[in-house]
Amino acid sequence: MCHFRMLSLLYFISLSSLLMAQDYLPDVTVVNTKGESVKLNEYVKSGSPKVVSLWATWCGPCRMELNALKKVADRWKSDYDVEIIAVSVDIPQMVGRARKMFETNGWDFTFFHDSKQEFMEKLGIQNIPYSMLIDGSGKIQSIQTGYYLNYEKQLEQKIKKL
Repeated sequence: MCHFRMLSLLYFISLSSLLMAQDYLPDVTVVNTKGESVKLNEYVKSGSPKVVSLWATWCGPCRMELNALKKVADRWKSDYDVEIIAVSVDIPQMVGRARKMFETNGWDFTFFHDSKQEFMEKLGIQNIPYSMLIDGSGKIQSIQTGYYLNYEKQLEQKIKKL
């Protein structure tokens, strides 16, 4: 049993260091609301900071995070030129439900869908919500797994430093 714990710990450390070494988004194609394919790693290199949040319709903490971001989105756009991008990782049959939930909640963000969950796989993501702060050159500056109350205040401090 001790041997198993040691192997698990080593695996976790190596996976963590791999994720931390990930400076840029992997080459992943997502789909926008018009059904067009978009290379996300190219899209985020537009010169302005981005907050990318992976979410799903069945994820309560994801909805809490998106509602919190909704409250600051307009101000962050005007103060820091930040674009919020929500990437749904729902299965293909749920794309319509994800879009409807997006509209119903008034989440006025950029919406993409990754029904193949390729993004999660390439980054080694196991849990959502999973959010990244990305600078204007496309470099990942910060990663947040899960949601906690008022995390957007901490995120704003990181945005100010960009």
